[in-house]
Amino acid sequence: MSTYDSDKAAILKAHKDWWEANNGLDIALMQTAFPAGDAYLMFNLNGHPYFGLDEKTKLWEYYRTVLDVGLSDVRILRLDIGADMAYIATEAIFPATFKSVDEPGNPVVQGESEAWEDTTPVRATEVYKRDDGNGEPAWKMWHFHASVLPSADESRPAFDDTYATRGLGFVPGHEYISVVGK
Repeated sequence: MSTYDSDKAAILKAHKDWWEANNGLDIALMQTAFPAGDAYLMFNLNGHPYFGLDEKTKLWEYYRTVLDVGLSDVRILRLDIGADMAYIATEAIFPATFKSVDEPGNPVVQGESEAWEDTTPVRATEVYKRDDGNGEPAWKMWHFHASVLPSADESRPAFDDTYATRGLGFVPGHEYISVVGK
């Protein structure tokens, strides 16, 4: 196997483990995808940043008490691998519901800015480095940024299409890549 192929396999494994860990909020599996220490940075779907694996673990411990999360359908739009850095750009359907609500769509969670739908379409960027956080050469995700996709029927400015007409993971001239979900 070439170096590129082995790097790609290791990055896709971390990517797959990360997204599959979201299903049920499997903290032990989630921790395998990220570097040790405080260098990791996440811009969470909730709009807030989280720094390092300890903060991410604490966030997931909290979310386990208020969220039910299922297996996402994740489509890779771009995967680019350099010498010691790589990135993946994705679109996904993130199935998460709050365990408690005071009325439909309004979570009883202090500090949440908006309610998530049962299946929220999201986009995410994952940045990988060949560094496990302790200086060993292992591919780990050093940055993750997620945000909500536009509504399914919102027209893309300057184009006559929508998220619904393009489909999840659409890239002109390419078939989507997925190692998680459908």
